[in-house]
Amino acid sequence: MTKDSIILSKKSPASRIVVFAMAFLGAGAAFGAGQDVVTGMKTFLARDAVHPGETFKAALHLSIGPDWHINANPVNDDFLIPTTLEFREDGNFKTVNTIYPPPLPARFEFSESEVYVYAESALIGVLVKAGDMVLPGTYILRGALTYQACNDSSCLPPETLSVEFEVKVVDFETSTKEVNTEIFSRIHFDK
Repeated sequence: MTKDSIILSKKSPASRIVVFAMAFLGAGAAFGAGQDVVTGMKTFLARDAVHPGETFKAALHLSIGPDWHINANPVNDDFLIPTTLEFREDGNFKTVNTIYPPPLPARFEFSESEVYVYAESALIGVLVKAGDMVLPGTYILRGALTYQACNDSSCLPPETLSVEFEVKVVDFETSTKEVNTEIFSRIHFDK
């Protein structure tokens, strides 16, 4: 982005839209295809198994490549696309709440003010309710992570990645135990 375009962006909202569009559309050429922004995803459950009707905690840990950040949720600029984690609803499981990590405020060439981002890593928590009639067995909870990645000067188009959580459902006579306590101690589910 040139110095002139930064000055232009401060003149009017319409110029700001043009600057964001240039940053967004020029990103592919500037970075090339296939950049490793999210370099790793790992899923966690707070219990080794769940019972029918139980509400349980799940988490997705993202590793973000060096020199990159992804937009937080919520974003504080209408032109940025927030990171979202959404699941396909079915009769077996229903999302109750998604807890996004606190954002990091940062300043970049493409924005006149601070923007909220995640850098290096992000840990997203999800409360999920198992259906009352779900039968014992192993299920795959399928979802989609959508994010927009940027470096210090411009942004890539949004990307969506598939996410899968393996959930073991057991009958009420089978006891379950907490697992991954260190991960879940870092997520504030009580918000």
